[in-house]
This record gives sequence, structure tokens and C-alpha cells, in this order.
Amino acid sequence: METIQEYTVRDYIETQRLFVEKLNQTKYVHYRDLNKDIDRTNFQNCTKVDFKAVENTCDDIMETWDRLMDEKCDDYYFKSKTGSEYFIDSYDNVYRFSNHWGAVATCEWTREGEGQLMMSVFETGDWEIGIANLDDFKVFRRSVDRKKDMLLNPDWISQMAPIVGVGQLVHKLLKNNPEFDGLPNDFKMFLGKSYGFFKRCLSDLNLDISKI
Repeated sequence: METIQEYTVRDYIETQRLFVEKLNQTKYVHYRDLNKDIDRTNFQNCTKVDFKAVENTCDDIMETWDRLMDEKCDDYYFKSKTGSEYFIDSYDNVYRFSNHWGAVATCEWTREGEGQLMMSVFETGDWEIGIANLDDFKVFRRSVDRKKDMLLNPDWISQMAPIVGVGQLVHKLLKNNPEFDGLPNDFKMFLGKSYGFFKRCLSDLNLDISKI
């Protein structure tokens, strides 16, 4: 194997380190920056709406909900981990059956203007039914972005992909190269950490890491 000049190694690693640091500032992007239009497939992500109350017409509100489902449910039904249920009718009206309103996952969904808006407080009450049309849903973004509101940035993925390949090459060429011992410790640390970092990037990109 040809000897790699030390200054070339240093310059290359430093350039890559600075580039990766800068690139990582764009690793995540807000969900609604990528999905600006609200539709049936994503209305439960980062939206804000005030549901109108639906009157309970039976002795048991569950019976009212079941009747609404039978009469109006189109082809969309969903039940969340917290037990709330949803369906959409043929007019794009979203029906919600829940015992908590306000701050809901990544959204702010009140009912007749009521609901707990603090994310750190989870309050349950009576089960109630609300209705809101998809046209009434607006993009919702908190003052401070939270991890659950963010997605991997496609631009970051496309720019990182070639670096992943280069990272493997650097590791294989330099890790066992005698000149590696002569590099400053911070360069060694970057190169050593890069290997694990690049493997994680491969996993994020769903690329095969079995041969690395």
C-alpha cells in the first residue's frame, strides 16, 4: 500500500471533520417544513384545530360514537395508544372520541376552545366527541422544536451518503497505517469516532453494514 503523506492525512481529516460538523446542523428538519399540505394521511402531525362539540344522543356516549361510526365512517379509522379514536366521513370531517383535549402528541387540538395546552401536563376527563373539517386544520409549530416534531432531512441524507463511503475508505486505509500513530490525538479521536459514526449513518440510510 502506498504511503500517505501525513499532511494530506491531516488536511483531509480536518476538512471532513469541519464539513461533518456543519452538515450535522441540518440533519433534522421540522415535519411541516417537508409536509406543508394537510390531508388524510398526515393531519395528526403538527396541526392545530378547535373541534366543535358533537351532542351525545344516547344514554351512553360510547353508543353515540358507535352509531356515528356506522352511519358516517368512510374509509379512515384510527385508535391511538392513549385510547382516542378517530374516523373521517366522505366530506373530510374528522371525528374524534377522546377524554383529553389540548396538547395532543405533536398537535394542539382543543374542543370548544377547551383543553390542557401544557405538554408536561396530561389531564383526562369525560369522554367527548368532537368534529373538525380537514380544511380547518392549520400547521402547528411550537416555539421550541421538539425531537418528535422533526424528521431526518433528505438533503442531509443525500450529502451524507458519499461521505459514508469515504469514511469507510479512510478507516481501512489509515487505521493500520504507520502514519496514523504520528497524528495528533484529536485527529485520531475523530478518525476512530468517525468509523462508528459512519456505521450509524449507514443504518439510518438502511444500507448494508454487515460487511464493514
